[in-house]
Amino acid sequence: MAALDTFPNLPLQGEIPVCERDGRICSLPINEVDSSNLCKQLSYPEINIGRELFHHAAGHVQDHRRTIMVPINETLIKRITRTFFEEGPVEALNEAANSNSQHYNVFLGSLARYMLVLVDVGNSIKFFLKPHLKEQGVGSVGKYTQTRDWSKSAIRCIRWHPNCFKIAIAASDDSIRVYGDEPSIVPILKSGLQKSITSLAWRPFTAGELAVGCQNGALIWNIDPNSLITRPLSQAVRLRHGNHFPVTSVEWSPNGCLLASASINDPAILIWDVDQNKQVPLRRVGPPCALLKWSPTGSRLCATTVSNVFRVWKTDRWTPDRWTINSGTIQSVVWSHSGSHLLFVTTEESLLYCLGFIEDEVFTSTFAPKSALPIADLSKITIGKVEVGGRPQALAWCPRSRYLAVTFKDTPAIAIFNTVNVAHSRLNITPLCFLTGIGIESASCISFQENLGHRSNEKLQTVLTIGWSSGRIQYFPFV
Repeated sequence: MAALDTFPNLPLQGEIPVCERDGRICSLPINEVDSSNLCKQLSYPEINIGRELFHHAAGHVQDHRRTIMVPINETLIKRITRTFFEEGPVEALNEAANSNSQHYNVFLGSLARYMLVLVDVGNSIKFFLKPHLKEQGVGSVGKYTQTRDWSKSAIRCIRWHPNCFKIAIAASDDSIRVYGDEPSIVPILKSGLQKSITSLAWRPFTAGELAVGCQNGALIWNIDPNSLITRPLSQAVRLRHGNHFPVTSVEWSPNGCLLASASINDPAILIWDVDQNKQVPLRRVGPPCALLKWSPTGSRLCATTVSNVFRVWKTDRWTPDRWTINSGTIQSVVWSHSGSHLLFVTTEESLLYCLGFIEDEVFTSTFAPKSALPIADLSKITIGKVEVGGRPQALAWCPRSRYLAVTFKDTPAIAIFNTVNVAHSRLNITPLCFLTGIGIESASCISFQENLGHRSNEKLQTVLTIGWSSGRIQYFPFV
């Protein structure tokens, strides 16, 4: 089993890794690293979300100073009505129960307090029967995303288009920036419905259809690839059904026909036919779903939950195989390019697990236990004075299943493994290197580019895109 203590040493102090070439890591002194030149050499856009958000915030403050706030007096009934539509019935009851207005109605206040007691009793019973419901709401969303420190991170999500050179980056201001071949045109997608973005997914075989998972459900953007404006005129189409929000994961099927969405408020997975605006729920009794990952072949869909249960659905008949882990929940999952291996990490263990699939069976031998096998020990170690490893945050596997990247919750470095499918049921994994940022940067989110066929540099095997906590985007090529 691979382990972090068998990795090569960290980059020297004052140096930053810039690429991998023939199994060797090339590093440069930080003061000699010119990100704009590196991006030009790769023909990739230079992106710094932290810097863009700073300039946007400065302009916003200037506009705010010109705003005139005029205080108004509202009656109790108006305040209750406004609170009901803006914040919900419970906050409206609190407004009625705690109002100190001179028009305060004793009967109305007493009735509101009595109803709040009934709400508390009902919630106590609900949380006793379903403990996972205690953590619902926007505050708990970050626990089930793939981004480290999601609530504080300048970059919420990164997603490459599977068929063309286009990358979407969601920022903490609830905007999405789309970068492509033309650096002067960067569409910015923003909507009043688009709050607390958790996941992005480009629709395969379309030029500009992007699915967004957020607090208000799933949104679909259609971006005209021939448009020369930076702010698209069209608004996002909202996909919402029942209590299926907030949406923590959206994933298109490999053929682009179906969209799967998961919500930590709903035990059912919704399979959407977006063109007809229809959905079919995959219902199962148990805790809500948190994360979805479609296999590259489209034959299976992995669905994790907010408990120790996860399922792998066979999409030909939509029947699930149910699996459990010892403790915690599944933190991140990735499929191999052939769909024969599923790698995952959990919230409670510093181990990387592998689950093999061959002709609808797990592993080759019927006598082997049908369980996932640990293939790498990610326990925290100290190299020099720097801690690496620990509880994993996210996994990213390159489209050819040659390089696996792992980020961690409590340590800043990224661990890169080499992976080789030795036999049809066995996966070889060997340590390659650690990647570090500049100064105190930590990796917020990572994504491998899915398509390299359009690039002029044919020597590139793949490119790992790293969103650092500072808002800086780095491209790490494997040559």
